[in-house]
Amino acid sequence: MGFDMFVQGITGQHPHRYLRRSVFSMLATSQHMVDLGMAFASDRPEFPDSCHLSGEDFSEEGSPVTEQARTYLAQLEETLSAHGGSGTGIPLHKFDSNDGWHVTAAECAAAVQAYEHTIADGAAHPDEFADDVIPFLRTAARCNGFRVY
Repeated sequence: MGFDMFVQGITGQHPHRYLRRSVFSMLATSQHMVDLGMAFASDRPEFPDSCHLSGEDFSEEGSPVTEQARTYLAQLEETLSAHGGSGTGIPLHKFDSNDGWHVTAAECAAAVQAYEHTIADGAAHPDEFADDVIPFLRTAARCNGFRVY
């Protein structure tokens, strides 16, 4: 188990469209993001209630066929994209699970900007970032962010 992250809205093949971290590696990566001002502690929002839905609300392919299902999916997307606080950068709750969290392009851009300022001020590039975290975030900032699965 781990975290698979995919840039959203990217077309064609791109070397930085995917990032993978194990659970333990993601913990270390997240902590370094906090240390560098790229991420902040946040409360995990509650998911919308789905107990009122049934299989009849969706097609065999999983598409919503009722207004009730469409409303639920819109609420779910709002929850998965919510910034979750007043901090700058990426809210840490988006790295707590593989529920399809949407780290937005604006969150990625703020994280990259914080990284660049902190490194310019003399901080060291964390080993856990290797050579893929920052290029991945830059790509996601130019697209539609990324999803965490």
